[in-house]
Amino acid sequence: MVPFYEIQPSDLNVIHNYREIRFHAHLHKHIEIVYVFEGGQHVNIDGKKYEVKAGQAAIIFPDIVHHYYRDNVRPADGVLVICHPRIFGSIFPDISNSRPESPLITEVDKETACAFTGIADCTSFSEKLGWSLVIISKLLKKIKINKDKHIPIESLAEKMIEYISLNFKQDISLDTLAEEFSVSKYYISHIFSNRIRINFRSYLALLRTEYAAGLIRSTNDSITNICLNAGFSSQRTFNRAFKQIYGVTPREYKNNISEFYKN
Repeated sequence: MVPFYEIQPSDLNVIHNYREIRFHAHLHKHIEIVYVFEGGQHVNIDGKKYEVKAGQAAIIFPDIVHHYYRDNVRPADGVLVICHPRIFGSIFPDISNSRPESPLITEVDKETACAFTGIADCTSFSEKLGWSLVIISKLLKKIKINKDKHIPIESLAEKMIEYISLNFKQDISLDTLAEEFSVSKYYISHIFSNRIRINFRSYLALLRTEYAAGLIRSTNDSITNICLNAGFSSQRTFNRAFKQIYGVTPREYKNNISEFYKN
């Protein structure tokens, strides 16, 4: 199963599910936490299978491949908290190039469980941010974090995903990938179209656009500088890619940024 790089709509997203979900393999720059109130949720994290049972949680660090699966459709009550580390500033230690020794937390204390209850259905962004701060600070105390323990990526498709995620701000192309991995650019194009299900240029634009949106939200830099820093070759290309993904131009997004956090 080849993972895809998921573009999150905001720096903090909360999803309350009422049945066990199924979602194919993906990765992103966010921390993803699943907590189960009732029932259970199966999840594969970094190639290992887990069942998160009632009263338990699992934490998934950025850039770790994961997917949700189920044996049968069954009722469940659970919540996903998906947040980008940058919204917490320097409150927590840098977890880039890190992973938990075990992502499953089998003992969630009452205060953390209360925070999950609070965040599950609240609509205020500031309240969600407060609850997520409590949740992450509590869960990080319960896990051991290993640095630089990435498991070697075996397939060419996954190697390319990792390479692009590290170099998308640079001037890279099919020719760049062909030289890096010693295969033809036509073969790489075939992998993107038939296995990753998106062409290379669109995939690269997705990563650059998400990065640019993050800069718009978190800095006062000019749209022109953000365009260049995200790896776009021209303002026109940037505007077109941004509007295709977010439905507005970068300028409109910046001028109405508060509207994007009301949900």
